[in-house]
Amino acid sequence: MFRSMTLAALPLLALSFIPACAQSSTDDELLADSTDDAALDGKADAPDGAYTYYAITADMRKCSFPTCGGYFLSRVNRTTTTCASGSTAASCYTPVLDWTEAHLDASIQDKLLGAAHKTDGTFALVRGRFGKKNTTTPQPALGKFIVTEAWVAEGPNAPEGVFAKVEQNGLRCIAAPCPSLTEKGLNTGNTANIADLDFSPSGLTDREIEGFVDQYVAPQGIIVVGDRYTFKISGRSGKGRTVTNAFHLLENPPAAN
Repeated sequence: MFRSMTLAALPLLALSFIPACAQSSTDDELLADSTDDAALDGKADAPDGAYTYYAITADMRKCSFPTCGGYFLSRVNRTTTTCASGSTAASCYTPVLDWTEAHLDASIQDKLLGAAHKTDGTFALVRGRFGKKNTTTPQPALGKFIVTEAWVAEGPNAPEGVFAKVEQNGLRCIAAPCPSLTEKGLNTGNTANIADLDFSPSGLTDREIEGFVDQYVAPQGIIVVGDRYTFKISGRSGKGRTVTNAFHLLENPPAAN
């Protein structure tokens, strides 16, 4: 049922579909060169910004902890990551995840860690920053990573494409396509307004896709991974993004009354 989703999935302006003339496009604003590394420290980024997001995977090497057994982190959409030591690499190792600023229960943290142990793609994202030293291992100089947000993928497929945060922008139109969603390329300064998300490649169920609609109209938005496509409705051009997988923000359950 729900393969393509816009704000039209809500009671307003009930028109949401991908026409047969939809086609992939290499003209993707989120792929534009971006040299803006101004917000490497998570404290410098606004809560609704798109910097300091990292793919996280568990270290499966067999040497002893803390040299092994921690986690590797790499900035999504970028080719290099600045490590706790100040050096740069494709990915950086940390033996310690510091959760004090995320304020997540241990059971919620475990959901992120479980996703990080998947070996066939990126299924866990964290937002935060590296700390130069840790106080919980015999090797403090190996540093730590301070987690401020944790995101997990909902679908079964390995994400492919551009990582983008998507949220509603408040625009309402009398005719489709309506660019009522704003996408921000993670760890770049690139943004675009789009009219549609095509969840067909994601492997998500209809119920899961409906859940993402509820989330991208919320302040935190959602994170999707995919590519640009363009389409026309009654001669009017629109832009969208395919979704190979989608991530939701982990939060503690509501307190019991």
